[in-house]
Amino acid sequence: MPLYSIKMRASKGDLHVSGAERIILQPDIGSAVSALTERALHHGLGRADFINVKMEEVAPEKLEYLDALPVSKRPADTVEETYKIMKEMLCELGLEAKADALIDLLRHNHPMRGAVLYDVATNSRLEPDHERGIRVTYMDAEGAASNCSGKNHFREAIVLATKVVNAPGIIAELCLSDDPDYLVGYLASLKHGYVRLMPMKEMGNPHGGRVFIFDSTKAKAEDAINYLEKQRVLVRGLPIEKPANPNPEQIFADELKQLKEQNLYRSLRTMDSEQSKYVEMQGRKVLMLASNSYLDLAADARVKQAAAEAALQWGAGNGGSRLTTGNTALHEALESKLAQFKGTEAALVFNTGYMANVGIISALCNSESVIFSDEYNHASIIDGARLSKARIVVYKHNDMQDLKAKILATPCSRGLIVSDAVFSMDGDIVDLPALVALGKKYHLLTMIDEAHATGVIGKTGHGTVEHFGNTVRPDILMGTLSKALGAEGGYACASKVIIEYLKNKARSFIFATSQTPATLAAALRAIEVLKEEPQRAQKLQHNVEFFLNALHTEGVEAYSPTAIIPIIIGDEKSALQVADELLASGVLAPAIRYPTVAKGTARLRVALMATHTEAELSQTAKLIGAAIRKYKK
Repeated sequence: MPLYSIKMRASKGDLHVSGAERIILQPDIGSAVSALTERALHHGLGRADFINVKMEEVAPEKLEYLDALPVSKRPADTVEETYKIMKEMLCELGLEAKADALIDLLRHNHPMRGAVLYDVATNSRLEPDHERGIRVTYMDAEGAASNCSGKNHFREAIVLATKVVNAPGIIAELCLSDDPDYLVGYLASLKHGYVRLMPMKEMGNPHGGRVFIFDSTKAKAEDAINYLEKQRVLVRGLPIEKPANPNPEQIFADELKQLKEQNLYRSLRTMDSEQSKYVEMQGRKVLMLASNSYLDLAADARVKQAAAEAALQWGAGNGGSRLTTGNTALHEALESKLAQFKGTEAALVFNTGYMANVGIISALCNSESVIFSDEYNHASIIDGARLSKARIVVYKHNDMQDLKAKILATPCSRGLIVSDAVFSMDGDIVDLPALVALGKKYHLLTMIDEAHATGVIGKTGHGTVEHFGNTVRPDILMGTLSKALGAEGGYACASKVIIEYLKNKARSFIFATSQTPATLAAALRAIEVLKEEPQRAQKLQHNVEFFLNALHTEGVEAYSPTAIIPIIIGDEKSALQVADELLASGVLAPAIRYPTVAKGTARLRVALMATHTEAELSQTAKLIGAAIRKYKK
C-alpha cells in the first residue's frame, strides 16, 4: 500500500504559526489532513489565515528506516550547571576547543526558523540562508497516530534528532526550545543518544535555537543539507509514553514533595494586625522589613479614615464593571489626580497592578507586534506579553546597547519597549533616558512599570521621571496603588488616545467588577498626603543610605539606590536558615528563592519604610550580619 508525505505550514499574515508533517498510509490521508488543519486553526499563536497542505507519494525504495536514539536525561539545579554538562559532552565528542563557541551560538544567536549548520573544521556557518537556516523535513515516527492534532514536543524532537545525527558529517545537534514555559532542551549524538537537559533557561524566556554541528572533513555540506531537507525517514522504536495516572492529583502531590525536598515549597504567613513597621504575627510583635508599604501609608490614620468614610457613603462594592454600572465619581477623581501627579493627559485605574500590566500590553500589542522586554521584568509584564501573541524579544538586563542591537535585528512596524522602572528583586533603576531615546529613534512605544518607583524615588517621590530630572517621559507610565500609596489597585497614565483605547480594548479592565469605594478613596487620600508631605519620600531615601552603611559595617555586601535591598545568600537552604534566625530575633525579612529569582541567587529581600528609625535599622544590620556568618556556605 502506498505511503504519502503530508506537510502542513500555517501562517497569520507574516507570522509563522504552525508546521508539521506525517508519512502515512493512503487510507489515513483524510484523518491526517483534518488533524493537521485543526492544529493550524487552534494554535497558541493565533488562528492561521493561510494554511498550505502538500502531499507527495513516497516511493518505498527511497524511504530510510532509522532506530530511535536511546533517551536519557541529565537534570541540573541551575541553568549554568546545565551548560556545564553540555560542555562536558561536547568535550567527549572531541570538541574541547569549540565547546564554548557552540554553546554561545545556541544561547545568543538571533531567532530563526531553521537551524545553524556550523562547521567545526573551518569555524564557519554553512547554511545558505542565515535568516532561514536549515529546515529538516520528510520525517515521522513509524506508526505515528495520524489523527492526533496535538503537538508532542518529546516525540517530535526524538524523530528530528534521530534524522539529524544520521546525516552525513553531522557530529551532534544542540537544541533549546523557544517555548517560554518549556525549559527542557537536548544534546543528540550517535555517541550519547538523545540526552534531555534541564533547565536550559529561566521561566518566561522565549529565546530558542538549534545548532547542527558538522565536520566538513567527513562529508560535503551539500550532501548533509540534501539529506536533512529531502531524505524520507521513518523512525522506529520510539519510547512508549506513560499511561495516564489513575489518580490525577498524585502528579501535584509528587511535585509538592519535590518542592519541599528542594527547599522551594511556599506557604502563607498570617498577619494579625495592620500593615505597618511593626506587625503582630504568630502571637508576637515583629519588625517588618518586607512590606511594600514603603511610606507606611497603609496604616496612616488619614488614609484609613478616608476608606472608612467612603465605605459608609458609597457602600462596600460597586456592583458591576466600569462600563456597566460600576463607574463612580471616585474613579474619575482618582484618575484625574493620578494624571496630574504623573504629568500625563489621562489615566485609567485597574483592580490590581498585575491586571494593569496584562491589560495594557495585551491591548496595545497583537500578533503583528514585537515586544522588547528586559530579562528581569516582572511576571505580570511577561504574562501580558504572552497574551498579546506578539513576538517577544528579551534583551539583557538594563543593557541599552543590547536593546539597540535587538531592535536593529528585529525590524517591525508596530512595537513596544517595556521595562520595570525599579526592578522588584534587585532594586536597581531602569536607564530611562536611553530607553526613551531608542523608542523615539526607532518609532516604538515605550512603557515602564513604576510599581516600586512611585513614592520611592525622585526628590518628592513622584517616581522615575522626576528621578531623571523631568527631562524624559515614556509613552505609558504604569504603576500600582498598593505599594507606597498603601491602598489597592493599578493604573496607566498616558495620552488621552491611549487611555481611550485601553477602555475599549483592555480585557482586564472591561471584564472585571470595578474597585471598591474604600480602596479608591484610600488611594486618593494617600496621593494627597504624599504631595503634602514630600519629606516622607526623603526620609525613606535617607533610611536606604543609612541601612546600606550599617550593613557594610557588619561586613554584609549590599547595594541599592531604592527601598528594595537584596542581600544575596546563594543556596535556598541557607537563605531560609538566615530568614528563620532573623524571625526568631523579631525581624521579618523573608527569603526569596527560585523560581522568583534564579537558582543559586536566593536572597533576603529587605524592603525599608520611611518610618523605620536609625536605631531599628542599625540593630537589624547587626542581626543580619550575625545570621549570615552563621549559615552562609
